[in-house]
Amino acid sequence: MNTGLILTLIAFVFVAYSLLTGKIAPSVASGIAMCFLWLSGVVTEKEVFANFISGNIIVMIGMMVVIAALLKTSILHHIANIVRKAKGNSVHLVLFIGMFVPFILCHFIGGVTAMITVIPLMMALADEVGIAPTRVVAPVSVGAQAGLLCLPIGGGAAQFLTFNQMAANVGNPEQFGFWDFCLTRLPATLVVMAFVMFFGYKLLPERGLKNTEALDHRLDVLKKSELPRWKEIAAYVIFGGSLVLMIFSRQMHISMSLIASVAAFLCVMLGILNEREMYRSVNWPLVFMMAFILSMSTALNNSGAGDLIARAFTGVFQMKSNFAIVAVIFLVLAAMTQIMDNTALVNIFAPIAMIACLQNNVSMLPVVAAVRASTLVSFCTPLASPSSLMAYNLGGYSMKEMMKFNLPCVLISAVISILWIPIYFAL
Repeated sequence: MNTGLILTLIAFVFVAYSLLTGKIAPSVASGIAMCFLWLSGVVTEKEVFANFISGNIIVMIGMMVVIAALLKTSILHHIANIVRKAKGNSVHLVLFIGMFVPFILCHFIGGVTAMITVIPLMMALADEVGIAPTRVVAPVSVGAQAGLLCLPIGGGAAQFLTFNQMAANVGNPEQFGFWDFCLTRLPATLVVMAFVMFFGYKLLPERGLKNTEALDHRLDVLKKSELPRWKEIAAYVIFGGSLVLMIFSRQMHISMSLIASVAAFLCVMLGILNEREMYRSVNWPLVFMMAFILSMSTALNNSGAGDLIARAFTGVFQMKSNFAIVAVIFLVLAAMTQIMDNTALVNIFAPIAMIACLQNNVSMLPVVAAVRASTLVSFCTPLASPSSLMAYNLGGYSMKEMMKFNLPCVLISAVISILWIPIYFAL
């Protein structure tokens, strides 16, 4: 075992430990690991910082700015009004609204913020149709978690670029398309939401909420915009136009990074955001973490550490059936994500899966899609995701109550994903 391989494994374990325990901020941990590998000569200066100017990072930053401009409009106010008008008198309709609205919002403002924004409205709707608040909170959590990066909008618009860059860094030539992650996850997500809406909510206890302090003062995000009308319209046009252009960027031979950059600067040039707001809108810790994690995949490839780790999974990847490989990967990671951070699991296992697939002459596309989908069924425990923790606190659920409601959701998602993902990539 060469020195570079040993040093890379040490750095990899350090990053994995930091991501899974949360004792060191992910951006700091990944930066420390890459500086360690740079200092020891495993990677070059160019390789450490190459991903800071990669297309996926530029798209990520640009879309963060555009989303900040969008949230200065009255979009949340309009959504709130739609929810109020659509309340009807049906429990099923209320549950649908409770899952669908955070499913969309989480692409722009994150799962927890989407929950906090929607739940006060859902409490009013639940009271009007005579359903217990505890039968609404957990479904809202499912919608917020199931929606994360599911659609190719917001942060999800650039996720396929991140994985394509990661694959290139480890020497795997396969590439994901714009819609692949969406279309592989959507069938299972829709069935899970239908299950919750018609049957699953009955598995939840009926009582009032606890620990509602987190909801205080959250309706201020639903206020009407103070932007002039023309600037609000401009924000909608920039957001919608950039999304459409990115969808068809390959056909038009325009890079997504150029589209995102132009859209971001238009938001500032038109005065929707000022310079300070533009810089504040970027989640810099996330940018640094993603850039350094991508560089870590380069180090895994350069040192041979990725090959070593991948060989541990040889038995799985030598299975002749894509269904069997996807099943094992999905079930193992779906279990792990109930007690571990899902972002950490993706960043740890995705490059390993890419290398293992390359070594065993297996297409990485269904395998990595399974890695991505399995780590986002994090419903069952308070440790599974921030959205689950928020639901646990607000609803005052016991662990048994959470498992009773969420375990069927995980199993439904697993069965449909295991069957659908290999079929999708075989089409």
